[in-house]
Amino acid sequence: MPVLRNVLCATTVAANIMIAGCGGHETPMPPMAPTPPPSPSGVTANVYILPGATTLGGNAFGDHPVVIYSGETMRWRNFDQTTHALVADTAGVPDFAKTDTLAPGAEQSFLMTRTGSTPFHCTIHPSMTGTLIVQER
Repeated sequence: MPVLRNVLCATTVAANIMIAGCGGHETPMPPMAPTPPPSPSGVTANVYILPGATTLGGNAFGDHPVVIYSGETMRWRNFDQTTHALVADTAGVPDFAKTDTLAPGAEQSFLMTRTGSTPFHCTIHPSMTGTLIVQER
């Protein structure tokens, strides 16, 4: 009987260790709600100048093109510790042409109404590049 009790105790302890090591029971994620349509006013899309952007080159704004939908307001937000000024390389495509000088923590918004695609860069740090795409929803 003592041997059986020791085996059961050891089995219970081992099972508890395995469960704890696996993180235990995780609650399933609730289903995602459908994305609401953008509001006609207000900022609906943020574009970030990332910290350390001057050393990130083509990743200064993330590792993918910036995609905005027509009718959204795009807000440039400078999360870097350096001042930047952004300009579209293709004039007139889309509504964004250039920002004012954006000090650390500053932001500037543009209502995007025309579709199109353009590369863009920082006029102060030309190696900081990205691509902006404005498309229909």
